[in-house]
Amino acid sequence: MVKKCLSWQGILLLFLGLFFLRNWMLPMVSDDIPYAFIWDGADRGNLLDGVGPRQRISSFEDIIVSQWSHYMTWGGRILGIGLTQFFAWQGKELFNILNTLVFGGLMLLLFRIGTGLSLPKMNRTYMLWLVFSFWFLLPDPFLTTLWMCGSCVFLWMGLLEFLFLLPFALKYWQPDFWQEAPRWTVPLMAVSGLCAGWSVETGAAATGLITLLALWHFKRQHQLQPWMVTGFVFLCLGGIMLVQAPGEMVRLELQRLYEYNPGLPADMYWTPLMFSINFLECFWPVTKLWLPLLLILIVYWRQLPQGQRWNKDTKFQAVMLAGALSVMIVMMFVPIAPARAGFFSTAAVIAASLSALKELLPQQAGFYQRHKGACQAALAGVLALCLSTAAFLCYVEWDVRNQWLGRIDYINAHQDQELVIVHQIDVPPFANAICEHWTCVTWNTDVLAWGSDLEPRPEGSHNLMYAQYYGWKKVMTDGEDRRVE
Repeated sequence: MVKKCLSWQGILLLFLGLFFLRNWMLPMVSDDIPYAFIWDGADRGNLLDGVGPRQRISSFEDIIVSQWSHYMTWGGRILGIGLTQFFAWQGKELFNILNTLVFGGLMLLLFRIGTGLSLPKMNRTYMLWLVFSFWFLLPDPFLTTLWMCGSCVFLWMGLLEFLFLLPFALKYWQPDFWQEAPRWTVPLMAVSGLCAGWSVETGAAATGLITLLALWHFKRQHQLQPWMVTGFVFLCLGGIMLVQAPGEMVRLELQRLYEYNPGLPADMYWTPLMFSINFLECFWPVTKLWLPLLLILIVYWRQLPQGQRWNKDTKFQAVMLAGALSVMIVMMFVPIAPARAGFFSTAAVIAASLSALKELLPQQAGFYQRHKGACQAALAGVLALCLSTAAFLCYVEWDVRNQWLGRIDYINAHQDQELVIVHQIDVPPFANAICEHWTCVTWNTDVLAWGSDLEPRPEGSHNLMYAQYYGWKKVMTDGEDRRVE
């Protein structure tokens, strides 16, 4: 039925149309609002309680000044946060369009990396697998692909990281690729490596390991070229600039002094309790979603003859899995390990699964004929699940959008008051129930409580920034503080 009605391009457009709709329904929330202002490092930045008056960003010069201050007093993610500040200045509408293109671009990029094939060789099977993977298997997709700040840090930086890996993958699949590499490949890979390294910590680390293994392979094959070494050197340089930002230690001290953070006390770091929390909140929520991806790898591996199981495809799969799993293991030893840290890792496993799918495709027709009924039932079930989850997500996000817009109208009608108290944003109870089992796919109470909604305290940083952004005096929510766990 899918084959008769839609090409792979049609499937992609439908999927991106739904993604764009969800982007459009999501307002600027959480850190999006504070980053619409120039970062004031001299006054504790923009994200801590009691923040003072700030100046709105109105030019590229403001973004440069802001990012320098941010780098020196808060953290090293200047590319992702710089993009956030650009979109906070230009408006959410531009972000909605470009974010949809980046999302689709990452899907196509993983196809190129995982198979080594050109886009004309894309087909419905590849695209349906990509849609399934991106719809159901990405960790914290609401926070990593839709929320503006989170998307700039994870989705957009993931695109930079995989763009850097693309030439290595194409060289691996096609030995004649850049056989006589042009001179411009060296500066190109230098810039690409710097951007990939200076992206986000988890993705940069995994990219570094994958690149190191690629260099080892090409050296053994006597195919090592200057652009490869240059790219790796600048990747490392970018990573150093990211993690050694002077603001990292400043931020930790400021958060200790001023931020509401009932997290794990420092004396509980690297204890069984910390490892248990990291496993339950980061490692397992991410890796359990890899099971369908690993299944196709196992199916491919098992059908290989005994002496052919270590081949070009399985080597590629092993390298991608090594990069993915290494990050997840390291995150077990980090005091604060959110599931969204596994975004790059999951994308890498998706690329590995595509390489297995490429080798299994010649058997597709025969398998379908032998199990026609089961295949049709499985496809119908997946399509029904996709449609039902799409309806669920859009219902929840439309409801929350209307609450946000209604809140703005209410505050505008009472903006002469010194303090306006508004009702907290609520989600349908079933949203919380579903998100318990399927990571963070849409609004839930935890997302609202931990930074996305306003707080029942007038001095909260998001309350103050929200009021400044819309030109009001002070605003807070009713009810109790929902951050108490």
